Amino acid sequence: MFTQAILPDEELISLLKTDDRRGLQLIYNNYWEQLYLAAFSVLKDPEPCKDIVQDVLLQLWIRRDEVKIDSLKSYLFTAVRYKVLTYIKSANNRKVFIEDGELEKLAGFALQKDNLNKQDVEKLLEKGIASLPKRCQEVFLFSRKEFLSNKEIAERMGISVKTVEAQMSIALKHLRAVMGEVLFLLVMFSFHHTF
Repeated sequence: MFTQAILPDEELISLLKTDDRRGLQLIYNNYWEQLYLAAFSVLKDPEPCKDIVQDVLLQLWIRRDEVKIDSLKSYLFTAVRYKVLTYIKSANNRKVFIEDGELEKLAGFALQKDNLNKQDVEKLLEKGIASLPKRCQEVFLFSRKEFLSNKEIAERMGISVKTVEAQMSIALKHLRAVMGEVLFLLVMFSFHHTF
């Protein structure tokens, strides 16, 4: 059984490259929850989210000799993002998320995401967050930036879990209206590690 240790990503990559399974375990310990939350923020379904994260980590181990990783965090979140988009794009899941025309825009947007003007996207997001009522803002930021559960947010703010859920629902509905569906989905998906 491996113990939790905090190592820089560079050391984790080195462990992987030397076929040390401890590297994979430590990457799992450091990133699993964040990757799961990123997938869940879009899919809202635990099972495919778990499968996606497990698959990304398994592929990282299998392809450890051939992949070139400059930033482990970016590599993992990008891999999860594309797995989520592939999942959404599959025929069985397509209609659950967005209309077909919007789906193609979403996929195209994800591919071009790095070329977009990040400042404009960030300003739009900040404007949307700033226009939320104070309590909504706090709940949203605790959830998306600090990855607190609804129960943890409720305890920290001294409110009920139901109130947290209601405030998150208001925040997400408002931001979706301000940003538009496609931009909203991708920004929410990558919020915690991009902005």
